[in-house]
Amino acid sequence: MFTPKPQLTSDTPLRSSSPPIVHISREIRRSSKVNDAYSAALDEHGPVIIVPRHGRNEYVIDHRYAHEVLTDTKNFNFEKGVSKLLHIRFLALFDSETFVQDIDSLVAKNVQPRMNAIIEKIFPIFQEYFDVMEGEIRDLTAGRKPFEFPDVLRRLQLAVAHAMVVMVLGPQYASPRTAGYFADVAVAMTRLTGLRENTEAWVMFPWLWVLWNAFRAMFFTIIPFFFTIMPALWASRRAHFQNDLVARRGDFVPLFDTLLTKRFHEKSGLFATVAVFRCAVLCVGLIFASIHQTVVAGSWMLVKLTEKQEEYLPAIRREWESVCCPGESLNVTKLSQLTLLDSFVREVFRTKGDTWSTIRQTTRPVRVGPHVLPKHATCLVLASRVHRHPDNYGTTGDVFDGFRWAKEGRPTVQGSPEFLAFGMGKWACPGRHLAMHEIKIVLYMFFTKFDIRLKENSFRISDPMNTTSIAPEATFLLACK
Repeated sequence: MFTPKPQLTSDTPLRSSSPPIVHISREIRRSSKVNDAYSAALDEHGPVIIVPRHGRNEYVIDHRYAHEVLTDTKNFNFEKGVSKLLHIRFLALFDSETFVQDIDSLVAKNVQPRMNAIIEKIFPIFQEYFDVMEGEIRDLTAGRKPFEFPDVLRRLQLAVAHAMVVMVLGPQYASPRTAGYFADVAVAMTRLTGLRENTEAWVMFPWLWVLWNAFRAMFFTIIPFFFTIMPALWASRRAHFQNDLVARRGDFVPLFDTLLTKRFHEKSGLFATVAVFRCAVLCVGLIFASIHQTVVAGSWMLVKLTEKQEEYLPAIRREWESVCCPGESLNVTKLSQLTLLDSFVREVFRTKGDTWSTIRQTTRPVRVGPHVLPKHATCLVLASRVHRHPDNYGTTGDVFDGFRWAKEGRPTVQGSPEFLAFGMGKWACPGRHLAMHEIKIVLYMFFTKFDIRLKENSFRISDPMNTTSIAPEATFLLACK
């Protein structure tokens, strides 16, 4: 395959201690050749290159330094890096740059220890959504032929959003209407954070595109969401507060209640109002992380298992049947036993073509290989190179082997310098265990209830550079079993 060669600027000396500047055109960044172009640039000019993009310089780092960069918390900062890339640095004005830390701590300390109770609460929600889909298809087609079911990915988004309503606010708020609000907030946050900048950003004045999208997201979706949900949360704030206080270890407790216990205690008047509002803001960040990223990842897994079902689905079905009898609920123990499905998911993560999956910002001038990176440099490890390079995978890096990880005994949630889907080091995604359980539930529901196919020529990768955060497009044909 021909890969356009990136252009090295003539004013950047190759032997300088500063990384060379490489220009990769907008057209290449929006094409399927993007990962090859970045990798070719590192082959020629690496191990660190500077690529100007959307008004900023991005320091792209070779796979050989993934472990060094992602585990060094002294010289590389995650919070500032992600805040800068996602255009949410303005939050530092209100929280002294603790927003990302607070969400990470909330999930790490309150989701994983209560995972059994959470899955017990949310599994019936997924079950209900798929039962409704099954009923609709039977009514429309009498279950006899594949039906082009509209908005499958939107249904997936609403199911995950409904589950997150329960997990974040509590069962008393669970309704399709509130789930719709949550899903809309997740979509708005993608605009606010500029996740579509690679395909939609303006060539001229990219900063103005960021402001416009932030304005639309805030004033048309996020702020109205607060006005919709905040009165009920404020009115029941003391009940939420008490709920966490009386809970025993391992009991299900909505994350909003846990936040209130930490921030609302012994506050009154304006301080109490600010505390409740702050908890709601953190919940918005959690909604974005828990819904959007899970739905994107789940969409990729659904598409790929549909494409490759003749080869992989029979063995995965046998595993399902050995772990869970028809009509039984899935729990954490059973989900953890689905090792073939887990292996398939990990292999999709590895091969789907992520350009980025991790980010850091330097805290001071730091050497990476032969180059010195300045303070405040935005650093991105090229994930696609990590996931396929012969140094990491020998001659099989470009080969899809859905069960390779089951043979090696390595679950998807286990990161390494050769696998960065959930990050690595201190800032590895704290919600990855919950996301994997939800993805397995979704795949189990789809393939045990329906015969599923992709409509011919309907699969499309809308943003080859951002497969991490942008779902593929596809039309599914469903028929009831």
